[in-house]
Amino acid sequence: MSVQPATRSTPASRKLLIPVVVSTVSTNVSPVVPPKNNLNMSAFRGKRCALWIICQSAFFVVWLFIAGGPARADLRCQPFAPLEKVAVTHVYDGDTVKLDDGRKVRLIGINATEPGRDGQPDQPFAAEARDRLRSLIKATSQLHLLTDGQTHDRYGRILAHLFNERGESLEQILLEQGLAYHVAVPPNLTLADCFASAEQLAVKQQRGLWSKAGIAPVAARDVQDGGFKRLQGTVTAVQTGRHWRLVLDDVIKVMIYPEHRHRFEAKQLNSLQGQQVEIQGWVYRSRGEWRIKLETPHGMVFSR
Repeated sequence: MSVQPATRSTPASRKLLIPVVVSTVSTNVSPVVPPKNNLNMSAFRGKRCALWIICQSAFFVVWLFIAGGPARADLRCQPFAPLEKVAVTHVYDGDTVKLDDGRKVRLIGINATEPGRDGQPDQPFAAEARDRLRSLIKATSQLHLLTDGQTHDRYGRILAHLFNERGESLEQILLEQGLAYHVAVPPNLTLADCFASAEQLAVKQQRGLWSKAGIAPVAARDVQDGGFKRLQGTVTAVQTGRHWRLVLDDVIKVMIYPEHRHRFEAKQLNSLQGQQVEIQGWVYRSRGEWRIKLETPHGMVFSR
């Protein structure tokens, strides 16, 4: 993801809808039971979303509107299953580590910016994220690993959470400090709502990636390459028939594949026509056009 010179949106203007069940204040490490309804694991974020969603769907009356906060200082993204004690021997970057048994671990729920390669400079806050993760691991007397629904990615890396001896999520800490983006990738969504709340703390306080030194969103019409991006644009078309997709600025297709449709409602998607939105995810080229997958409502932000 390249650094864009475009004027960024004001981070403090972002607003978040979170379910009232996501936070816990217990200091004990105890299982967190995920919602039975997959829709309850989603969260629409953004300036315009609150009134629009509450008015248009009775389902959303159970959501709590937070006007750019307040993010809870006592938020705890806790372990939800038995933990495996591990040791880390190398930190590649802010979201990937190597264990002493040779396994490579990609942290669930976050995406840190990339260190420079082939003579290219680091992306903003890439070094800070790597160094912070190193310091968190070094300061931990016992490190614990926890997998979710999918245990490996296509590169053979373990997909997992890391917790310290106090049951604190290292991903949560990075998100709260603005050193990584929250990404909700199914089926590993057990802590997605909690991580969304952690990210909102950084957004509100304009920390790290959400500060003026962070990476500006990319206008959909200006996309020239793939990779992780925050795309901004106007929804110029909505399809909820055989195929579900949004079109941004007539140039980028936002794909909602069949296996992810249960997390959305067609009526709400159709209401996005003409709305300014931000879509977060990995841009790719397919059939001669740029596309981006939308797998959960966590990946959609309503712009100013």
